[in-house]
Amino acid sequence: MRGFLKYHLPAVLYAAAILVVSSIPNLKSPGIRFLATDKLAHMIEYAVLALLAFRSLNQFVGSVGIRSVVGLTFLVLAVMAVADETLQRYVPGRHSDWWDYLADVAGGSLVLVVLWWFRRVRGSPGK
Repeated sequence: MRGFLKYHLPAVLYAAAILVVSSIPNLKSPGIRFLATDKLAHMIEYAVLALLAFRSLNQFVGSVGIRSVVGLTFLVLAVMAVADETLQRYVPGRHSDWWDYLADVAGGSLVLVVLWWFRRVRGSPGK
C-alpha cells in the first residue's frame, strides 16, 4: 500500500485533475498572451504527467527495461491526450484541438527522451 501511495497515486491524481479541469465549462485561459502560451501550458502539463507516469510505470514494470517503460509511458500519454481532447469536445464552451494534442504529446515526449538519455548516460541497468 505504501508503494501505491508513493509511486502510483500521484500519477493517478494528476491525470484525474487534468480531466476534471478539462470538464469545466467555459474555462478561460489566463490573460497572458505571448508566443504560444496555450501550447506551452499544454506541454508543461503533459511534461509533469510524463514524469509522474514514468515514475509509476517504472516502479510497476521496471524490470522490463527502460525502452519498454518509456514506450508504455508514451502510450499512456497519447491515450490520455486523446481522452482529454475528446472530453473537451463535449463540454460547453470548450473545444477539441489537434494542435493541443500535439503539444501534449510533445511535452511528454521531451521529458521521456531526457529520462531515457539520462538512464543511458548513467549506465543504469535496463538499457
